[in-house]
Amino acid sequence: MKLSWRSLVTDDIGVDLGTSRTRVFARGRGIVVNEPSLLAYDKPSREVVAVGMEALELEGRASEDTQIVSPLQDGVVADSYLAGKLLESYIRKARDGRSHFSRRVLLAVQSDASDIEHYALQYAAREAGVNNINFINKGLAVTLGAGFDPEDQRASLVVDVGAGTTTVAAVIHNHVIFSRTIRVGGNDLDLAITNMIKYNHGLLVGPRTAERVKIELGCAVQLDAEQTTNVKGRSTVTGSPEMAIINSIEIYEAIEPIVARIIKAIEDSLEALPPEASGDIYDRGLVLAGGGALLSGFDERLSKESELAVQLAESPARAVVRGLGVLFENQTLLRRAIIK
Repeated sequence: MKLSWRSLVTDDIGVDLGTSRTRVFARGRGIVVNEPSLLAYDKPSREVVAVGMEALELEGRASEDTQIVSPLQDGVVADSYLAGKLLESYIRKARDGRSHFSRRVLLAVQSDASDIEHYALQYAAREAGVNNINFINKGLAVTLGAGFDPEDQRASLVVDVGAGTTTVAAVIHNHVIFSRTIRVGGNDLDLAITNMIKYNHGLLVGPRTAERVKIELGCAVQLDAEQTTNVKGRSTVTGSPEMAIINSIEIYEAIEPIVARIIKAIEDSLEALPPEASGDIYDRGLVLAGGGALLSGFDERLSKESELAVQLAESPARAVVRGLGVLFENQTLLRRAIIK
């Protein structure tokens, strides 16, 4: 039986290509990919040997000839070829053997992305076999994904704390009236924890361990009672495997400068809002999204320092990709949202 061209076409696809994780939304099926933005490749040949969770499992266990990287740094494509390979793998997984083509691919980008960054993403998409790619302002996507009505005549404000960046976006009636991206996020917290463990305990640990410690002990406000966890790594003195006991006070002191920097950047953005929007935000407060928003006490700290009501979006880390899904269901809004 001969297949028609139409039968080869799969769902429209929305991609949140993040520094830490990549999420893909397929129209009609929801979020079909949610994996680390990592790949492992053979250094001599540049051949990709593992992607996503498989690459993550190789961390600390791979041979000297195997390099494990994220093709994105601070929300920006650092290696177009490898970013293309990452996209190719995840788009193929999103298609799930249903087809060979996609009608449209939406890709969320930062509001301040340069022409060079757009070109790098277009190159990566072509490497992945995608020609019809449309860029969407990440600020608009996260606002839609956080549940705001695109037809609302009042200003809505969302703060998306990602792994490599923090985005502050205000939207009125499906128009982005303000969007600012700060190159700091959850990965900076992990790095601060990694460095603290190295200098305080003489122990080298990987990013997975740092992230676990952040989840277990990290807090944006000082805890009343000290908590501890065990950490295993390689001694900087002997080179042998060792274990250390890390406490929540150490973690708070390590991440506090990063937390303060993120909150200061958010407050600076609030001061830069158009005056007519500020009154709406004062009444309505703001919504927190992104994986970094899950840091314990962050919403409480931000509310106290900004003097605004702060609430967490449903499934904060998935807000951007859910917003791309919303666009597929509103063709008028989608046409307006595409960055020309």
